[in-house]
Amino acid sequence: MKKQSLLALASVIFLLNTQSKAQDNTAFEKGTVVATAGYGFPDLYRTSLRVAYNGYSSTKVSGVGPIILKGDYGIVKFKWGHSVGAGIVIGYSSSKVVFNDYYNDYYNGYRTLYTETDSYKKITIGARGTYHFFTKEKFDCYASIGLGFNINSYTQTTNNPNGSTKSAVAGSGVYEAFTVGIRYYFTKNFGVYSELGWDMSAPIQGGIALKF
Repeated sequence: MKKQSLLALASVIFLLNTQSKAQDNTAFEKGTVVATAGYGFPDLYRTSLRVAYNGYSSTKVSGVGPIILKGDYGIVKFKWGHSVGAGIVIGYSSSKVVFNDYYNDYYNGYRTLYTETDSYKKITIGARGTYHFFTKEKFDCYASIGLGFNINSYTQTTNNPNGSTKSAVAGSGVYEAFTVGIRYYFTKNFGVYSELGWDMSAPIQGGIALKF
């Protein structure tokens, strides 16, 4: 009976120890550092440009981004297993609109076809908080909010007889982001991530995740 009791006690201690180690071996906790590099799509800002320039002929809208770099550092782990992280966001996107239009010289009575290119660039810098509500060894599910500012610039080039090249910083705007995401790790340090919500005018983003 004594041997059976000792074996039962040893089994309980072993199971508790194993469970504790399993809980500690999670994808995100206090002290974890994760860096992600992703791409957002579709870019709804470029969609709005297509609508805004719809009245011109031969309109072509193209661009790059948003490219989104993020850092996430675990600052708190609660006793129920959830964690809170904080970090930074750096982003970049550019859009270009090329279209044709006519310049009307009513005085001389002629029309001239011209081409114009309007380029828009945005650099985003912000802070970010994350709440990790479900983490396992390879999975990390979280919700995040971001707040910061955008640096916007605008350049216009044209061969309009009555126009000229313009270049200006269009001012800064507020950066806001609200997303829900998941990370999956193929190895201890390398994985992929995806987020849904609103971030730099894109409802979907995805890319790679590096954990340290």
